[in-house]
Amino acid sequence: MVELVCGIGQVCISASMLEWALTYLTGLIENWDDAKHREVFGKTGQPLKEYRHLVPRLEAFGLGSDVAQLADDAGRLLAERHRVVHSMMMAETKADNQPLYEAWHARTDTTWPVVPEDLNTLARDLSLCAAEATAFASAWQERAEHDGWPVL
Repeated sequence: MVELVCGIGQVCISASMLEWALTYLTGLIENWDDAKHREVFGKTGQPLKEYRHLVPRLEAFGLGSDVAQLADDAGRLLAERHRVVHSMMMAETKADNQPLYEAWHARTDTTWPVVPEDLNTLARDLSLCAAEATAFASAWQERAEHDGWPVL
């Protein structure tokens, strides 16, 4: 049970890091002030929506499909976070003398097996996606300072 709780916590923290990275990236490109950053980050799901809204302009600017891939990856990973966080974790049962956890997701009315190691993997993938967004923000900032890239 401790591994399960830790895994869920790691997923939540990593998802928050990803949403902050998307907020920072989008705000950097669009030159948001602190109030706008707080407004966007303060609404779950809003950082991804704001970044997705920016993707067509980034592609038109010539940045290629990687900008859309970041949005797709973030969307997929955050959807997994939502499934984890918005499920009711069921009591531990035993299967072949091994603990087995299940969760029920009310919105889809599905039950799914919860494997603590899979939660750790999801947390890692969320963190990697956040790192990708942060690296993109750093590259944007460097190019903007060096080449005078505009605010989009």
